[in-house]
Amino acid sequence: MKKLFRFLKVLLLTIFSLLIILLALHEIEMHFAMKKNINVDKPVKYPIGNSDLSIYTNGKKFYRQLFTDIQNAKQAVHIYFFSVSNDAISHQFLDILKEKSDEGIPVYYGVDRLGGLLLSNKEKKELKAHGVHFTYFNEPTLSYFFSSINHRNHRRMTIIDGEIGYIGGFNIGKKYISENKKLKHWEDVQLRLVGNGVKGLEDQFVTDWRRNSPQKISPMNITSTIGKSEHQFVSYTKLGIQEEYVKLFKNAKQSITIYSPYFIPNNKVIWDALLEASKRGVDIKILYSHKSDAILVEQAAIKYIRQAIKQGIQVYGYKPGIFHGKVMKIDNSLLMIGTTNFDSRSFHLTDEINCYIYDQEFIKSVEPKLLNEFNQSFQITEAYLNNRSWKDRMKERIANIVEFYL
Repeated sequence: MKKLFRFLKVLLLTIFSLLIILLALHEIEMHFAMKKNINVDKPVKYPIGNSDLSIYTNGKKFYRQLFTDIQNAKQAVHIYFFSVSNDAISHQFLDILKEKSDEGIPVYYGVDRLGGLLLSNKEKKELKAHGVHFTYFNEPTLSYFFSSINHRNHRRMTIIDGEIGYIGGFNIGKKYISENKKLKHWEDVQLRLVGNGVKGLEDQFVTDWRRNSPQKISPMNITSTIGKSEHQFVSYTKLGIQEEYVKLFKNAKQSITIYSPYFIPNNKVIWDALLEASKRGVDIKILYSHKSDAILVEQAAIKYIRQAIKQGIQVYGYKPGIFHGKVMKIDNSLLMIGTTNFDSRSFHLTDEINCYIYDQEFIKSVEPKLLNEFNQSFQITEAYLNNRSWKDRMKERIANIVEFYL
């Protein structure tokens, strides 16, 4: 028995030592990768286009429309989601792609390498057997290994027939239609576009595909149809987001409203620009998901919420379940819908894309739907923050240590 205890003690010490070494190597490599701007590009602003726009906040309605659009495709389908699950809705989605490819329509489907971990080898083989062009985005590399693991493609892009496009927070899985018992209700924001404005989205998809796959891809012919709403796509790679967000906050005159599932603005330049806007008298409201589908992110938000409240910024926690939309509105003249969270990963580690909408009539038309998210939320106060349990405070301390990666 003594020998067993001695063995277990040595084993635990060895494992602990290895973890410390790996953590140290990880931090050293990440430091040099950021210093050398590995995988960092400047924001790409695509030309302004015009499309007819609509938004979806309900997963069932979104999937119904998306699946119908794919089934009706006549030219091609280019589609990328950050993640896909292994459940009934995911299998339905993959079956639709296979059926469309069987009709002779070119189908290009990509998923992030880590976000696609649940995609089985059997499913991949079936996709390829049906002629679907499939690839993973952002495969980890031996060079700057830890940096490449953290560098994810968080974009969601769908382009159908060079005419219909989608961008937003939804991925593929049953939790997005509120069928996960733990998470319960799921609210998200997805933008559907019809018109020549999908060109920027298509250009970004083709760029990402060519970076990640040797399979040849031809850009779609884009419709000449001019929609009602003026908009443009802006893509960011890691730190490239900083200069764009700072500019938006500095130019804000009246109001800034931010909707994000996670609120961990671990970027001093962006955070200071937002606080400075508040000091100038800009009315700022932030809505985040009080419940979360990710570990420790609720606790990591606390210190930033405290700072925000002290600066007169109103912060609201979404109550019914998970809020997963990524939306920003500035001065009632710009509405941004996309894939970028107001958190450390989006600011430092991932590839993102947003749609900047300039049509004030459309912005006004979706205002009631967006305001309804606040009606389902409660305002966070100092009293609420001070009344948290000791367990939550302990989690907050741990979260503050690892917040860069949350």
